[in-house]
Amino acid sequence: MREVRFVLTEVMIRKYRTEDFDELAKVMDEGRMQELEAEGLEQVFVSLKDAPYLKYFLSCDIYVAEKDEQVVGFIGLGRRRLDFLYVLPGMQGKGIGSALMKTALTKLPRPVRLAVFTNNEQAKNLYKKFGFKVTETRTEKWSDEFPVVFSEDTMELE
Repeated sequence: MREVRFVLTEVMIRKYRTEDFDELAKVMDEGRMQELEAEGLEQVFVSLKDAPYLKYFLSCDIYVAEKDEQVVGFIGLGRRRLDFLYVLPGMQGKGIGSALMKTALTKLPRPVRLAVFTNNEQAKNLYKKFGFKVTETRTEKWSDEFPVVFSEDTMELE
C-alpha cells in the first residue's frame, strides 16, 4: 500500500513593508480579477497601482503572508473593519486565508465588519468559519460608467 503524505504550507505572517508593494499588488490584482470574473464584473477591474482607493489602502494596517520569501497573500485592516483579504489564486485552499484571519482577529476590536460579494461562497465560508454572520445584503449598480448590477453582503463578528 502506498503511503500518502500531506505537506502543509509553511507561511509567515508579518507586518507589511513598503518594499513588499509590487508583490502585494500582484496578489491583489490576481485575486481581484478572480473575484470580479466570478461576478461578471471584469470590465471594472483596475490595477491596485491605479486604483482610486490606493491612498486609503496604504493607510490600512496591512499584514502579509510570506512563503519562501514571496508574498502570497495579505490582509488590510481598517477601523473595526476587515477591508482587504487576498491570496494568490494558486495558493488558495492551503490555510493562508485562515492564518491571515487569525492575525486580523487578534488586532481588531469587536464588532468586526466586512463586505463580500454575495456569490463569493469561498470567501464567505472562510468568514463563517471564524463566526461572521451576514447582517445585510445590498444590490446596486456598480457605477454610471459601468451600469452592471451586483450584490454584496455585509458580514459581522460580534
